[in-house]
Amino acid sequence: MGDIPSWFGAPLADRDGVSVGAVCDVYFDQASSRPAWLLVDLMRPGGYALVPVAGAVSWRGMVMVPFEREHVRASPAIEPSATLCTDALLRLARHYGVRADRSAAYAAVHGAARAA
Repeated sequence: MGDIPSWFGAPLADRDGVSVGAVCDVYFDQASSRPAWLLVDLMRPGGYALVPVAGAVSWRGMVMVPFEREHVRASPAIEPSATLCTDALLRLARHYGVRADRSAAYAAVHGAARAA
């Protein structure tokens, strides 16, 4: 998966290497303290997306995810915040076709909130 802290500010590309935006934060699973989601600045007004960390790899100075650019851009709207509610995570998981625990314990916390 690479060194997640080095991903901050790194360009994010889709599975074909097409630019999507830049990684601006990482959200951690509260239960396991493992990286769960990448917050991506889509480089357009108000444009942020969360992308699952699973399947992301470092390659040539960028982070590549196993999704198409348009799929990331079509993800449910998200505003950067300290935590994400379970409902938002479930919508995102459904959008990306990844598994998410339905328990309230699966709340993601971004890096700054986790360090506090």
